[in-house]
Amino acid sequence: MTKNAKQTPKALRRNDDTPHGLDRRSFLRLALSGAAALAAPLLCGDGLSFGAESQASLPTASPPPPGAECSDGDPASYTAATAQRGGTFLLFSDVHFDPFADPAKTAALAAAPASAWRAILADSAAASSPYGQDSNDALFQSFLDDMARRAPGPDFLLFPGDLLCHDFWTTYPRLTGDATPEGLLAFIAKTAEYFLAEVTRRFPGTPLYIALGNNDSFEGDYRIAPKSPYLTATAPLIARLALTDQEARTPFLDTYPQYGCYALPLPGPGGGRLVVFNNIFWTKRNPHKDAGGQVLDFLERELRQAERRGEKVWLMAHVPPGDNSKASAAAYVKKGRDGFDPMLTEDWNTALAGVFVKYAATIKAGFAGHVHRDEFRLIRPKTDEMPVAAMRLGPSISPVTGNNPGYQVYSYDRESLELLDMSTHYLDIGAAAPAWATEYRYSQAYGRGLRSARDWQEMYQGLVACPARGQAFAEGFDLRSTHINEVNGRTFGIFWDALSLNAGAS
Repeated sequence: MTKNAKQTPKALRRNDDTPHGLDRRSFLRLALSGAAALAAPLLCGDGLSFGAESQASLPTASPPPPGAECSDGDPASYTAATAQRGGTFLLFSDVHFDPFADPAKTAALAAAPASAWRAILADSAAASSPYGQDSNDALFQSFLDDMARRAPGPDFLLFPGDLLCHDFWTTYPRLTGDATPEGLLAFIAKTAEYFLAEVTRRFPGTPLYIALGNNDSFEGDYRIAPKSPYLTATAPLIARLALTDQEARTPFLDTYPQYGCYALPLPGPGGGRLVVFNNIFWTKRNPHKDAGGQVLDFLERELRQAERRGEKVWLMAHVPPGDNSKASAAAYVKKGRDGFDPMLTEDWNTALAGVFVKYAATIKAGFAGHVHRDEFRLIRPKTDEMPVAAMRLGPSISPVTGNNPGYQVYSYDRESLELLDMSTHYLDIGAAAPAWATEYRYSQAYGRGLRSARDWQEMYQGLVACPARGQAFAEGFDLRSTHINEVNGRTFGIFWDALSLNAGAS
């Protein structure tokens, strides 16, 4: 671990001496605004308390009670100043593509080049994956077709990781009888090639930027090693298929094969830069702890250089900072205790939040996946109430954890590189006749856009102050899945608290 990481403060913590996990400052802020009284039915009263025996539903979304703070923000927060400045990009995450979904096809896939996979898989009659399984080819093709139909001309695509399905490393030898590392690596490479080719076939000439997920490795879940064979095998595929700018391929190939990190200019007039860093090395389950320092060195070096040049930066990684809200909520329901369970190790969790605070003037947006839910993280300096950074967390395509599949279409300002608006689109796989639909548009659901810290803060407060907006968040969290009921009257406070972090000084 690097010196910088060791000197960072203790992990971000909720201040648990205030009601239901609200930190004292947030609770007082709500009280002063009058929102605490409105929040009470959600957090502690009317049969909706955390200690209730059953998981009650949230209050009805409409109409809001008299005095509820459902006010709208400035339309400029989600509207580009000119049509030329308005751009669009797509974000999809955690596909977990499963080439083994039809076991009868595995031998043919293993014997064929990736270019023949589409014909082999198209012969399967399976419908889209059900809840509890990763993405089969039917779901993969369905979401790509809908994304291309709905947003046919994006500026670029972002994929925050988890290309491979769960248990890839044990399923391949079991179904093929091939226990050789060479065979496994070749099949991983063909899976990645098929994935990249199918995405870019829908969006020819459009750059696709990808991060590594915890399943994206040769070594196993969370176990990627520095200079991993996975990196060596996928680097030329990504460079050839995903990076449309030939000049971007050289810097990518210089750094990605080492630790899975790279930095490239974003297309357009904004002079922006995308920095992709592999924070799987920062997770609790990765055994290569020394590699984490190299990743932090890369990230801070890129940010320092961008700061000196006056460049704007977007960050992308797989694992977000802060609490694992699903795990904390589940633990609360089971044990009645509200804990703090970050997805990164304690020091790295704090280090990442500190980076966002230190370079807040340079970082214009952040993106992650991993949680398989439609969430976000607001990051605040320890002594400041207003967030200085935000990280958007994309929902998953894979329905393995009970959610509906979903992806997001973003609008942004091409010159300032500020985010403006976002729509989430989902497939209700529990319906009698599943069809892709718009789950919600951010500006319509929350009355404001994504442009500024004040917009983020007002949206966050509105989740408690305005029941309609709290309900919108609860429904959008798992993309209206009827298979699970995670955000409800008993757990709402856990999830709401997890959306905002206080970072110590770096």
